[in-house]
Amino acid sequence: MAGRKIRPAAAHAAGKVRLIELGKDVLIAALACSAVFLSTKASLFSGLPLLAEPAATAAPTVRQPQEAVSPYLVAVRNGRGLYGASYDDVLVGRVFNQVSAFFAEAFSTAGAPVSISEKEWRELLESPGVYCAFQGQPPLSALSAWLGGGDFSNGGSAQTLLLAWDGTDVRLSWQDGTHCWSAVTQVSWQNSLEEVLDEFNPNGAAFAYTLAESDGTYDTLDPYVLVSMTVPQPEIYHSSSPDLTGDRDTLERLMNALGFQSGGGAAYETSEGLTVSEGTDRLRAGRGGAVLYHAGGDESRYPVACAGETPTAVEAAGAAWDLLNRAAADWKGESSFVLTGVEKTPEGWTVEFHYRLSGIPVLTGEMGRAAQFVIEGRQITDFSLLLRTYTASGTFSSIPREYLAAAALRSMPDAGGKLTLCYSDTGSETVSAGWLAAD
Repeated sequence: MAGRKIRPAAAHAAGKVRLIELGKDVLIAALACSAVFLSTKASLFSGLPLLAEPAATAAPTVRQPQEAVSPYLVAVRNGRGLYGASYDDVLVGRVFNQVSAFFAEAFSTAGAPVSISEKEWRELLESPGVYCAFQGQPPLSALSAWLGGGDFSNGGSAQTLLLAWDGTDVRLSWQDGTHCWSAVTQVSWQNSLEEVLDEFNPNGAAFAYTLAESDGTYDTLDPYVLVSMTVPQPEIYHSSSPDLTGDRDTLERLMNALGFQSGGGAAYETSEGLTVSEGTDRLRAGRGGAVLYHAGGDESRYPVACAGETPTAVEAAGAAWDLLNRAAADWKGESSFVLTGVEKTPEGWTVEFHYRLSGIPVLTGEMGRAAQFVIEGRQITDFSLLLRTYTASGTFSSIPREYLAAAALRSMPDAGGKLTLCYSDTGSETVSAGWLAAD
């Protein structure tokens, strides 16, 4: 493809930091995670000295659908080089707010997508443009609708989006699994997108595949891991769950939020918690903040509004988003929810959300997710929630640079993949972040 090709400035690892034996200085924690994300479960932590200023931890207070499709990483390339921001909701949010309108316009004006090779994808990635990485694989239709781009009929999903100038057109491209797609848009380059991108000064960020050209350690990683010049310093959070089985007032607040009448149905204890029956519907409140719902009849208390006979992916995700925020509003603390997957089923849809803290993905419980909703026909028939409250502790973790994490992975048989910073919440009173590698 035509267009300017700009190599990012290299990000060099600290040369004299010694990686001591993994059993002592790098904790490898096995995490049971959602299949959406993870097939290799290795979380790498270290007690290295602090190498970066603490990231801002301010959390947004307005909960809107765009929050649910916000990236955890953005990279902007212009004529001077590459600017990258990741795992920081303030920095990433600031960049994404400046470019999200261009993505909306790109979705609304995109032509028919075509499959492109990895070589063509990299040519676009090295052209002037903006790149975003998302938690999970949200559907393109939800990304378009919730960013303001309207209906996007392509039925795929995307773990990354790229809006780039190929020298002739501004192209919207995305990765769906191992496949790359691209579509020509009507987004204006001159006096429009070019001016916005030109505001960013390169900060030394680089993709792993460019660093691997001079250092084979980076070959361990997914080629599109973004390596920054500074190491993140994630805050440690206190974590807790509402007492749904021992505190009647807490249970009633949840029941009211979900439309169950306090005292209006039968309640009984089981080994897994407290089950409330109202008509044919069942609501089970378990220990540790687990909540399960099942509609027993044809008519659900949670209908899904839709324009056609059955809901679209966007309509299903929107109904699930509204119900999730109703249920979790009193307990989510400083976390946010992000849409990580919408899967078509024979009966309808399955919608999943995960937690995020200060711009860093959170893996909760056995499955890693915060909530799953099942839509059949025009109603939500089942859902599972894991209600967790996160409060900033005011203390910060020290983690190794990506280079050291990559070196540790390289020493492990069959390890490697996409290196992602994640919080692991296994039900303890505090949660800390560390590197996680997934194929």
